[in-house]
Amino acid sequence: MIKKITNKLLSLKAKYSRVFSTTFNKSFKQSDYNRWSKEKSLFSSWDERTQLLANQISPNSSVFEFGAARLVLEDMLPEGCQYLHSDIVKRNEDTLVIDLNKELPNLPQVDYIVFSGVLEYIFEVKDLLAHLSQFTNHFVFSYAVTNTFPDKGNRRFNGWVSDLSEVDICTIAEDLQWESSIVGTWKKQTLFQFSK
Repeated sequence: MIKKITNKLLSLKAKYSRVFSTTFNKSFKQSDYNRWSKEKSLFSSWDERTQLLANQISPNSSVFEFGAARLVLEDMLPEGCQYLHSDIVKRNEDTLVIDLNKELPNLPQVDYIVFSGVLEYIFEVKDLLAHLSQFTNHFVFSYAVTNTFPDKGNRRFNGWVSDLSEVDICTIAEDLQWESSIVGTWKKQTLFQFSK
């Protein structure tokens, strides 16, 4: 019984610590370098989501992935695709290190930009997509919309700093004068495609 109580208290401490950390990061608009520099923060279970996004990409396309994590997208792309990637920390010798909460990068022109489990960690999603829209014709991304993940405490526990609904995301596409579509779901997260 004491072991159960101790485990419960440790679990609560970890939860509140993560919520506090996310709230702190949100207040100061800083990214969680500590979390994303650890291999244990990158899960193979996310590969299924990445594959669903890869399925939206046409063969012989150029693709730029933000938040490349375990670098699995490259092997999932259709035949003839050229792959470039970025992350908040270096994942291999080719990684372009960019903190999207600090800088809006200039990129080579590509057919697709992909975000798999990334935009929830971005403070100004609309500004980022507006900036990057000049470098691509398609965005393919996942987002845990507030329609299905409404609890802000749970969102902060997950490290998420932006809180957009499905309507908010579709409005971003409208403001950019792009077409938006929902192309699937993964564990209640919505998969979107924006196209010029």
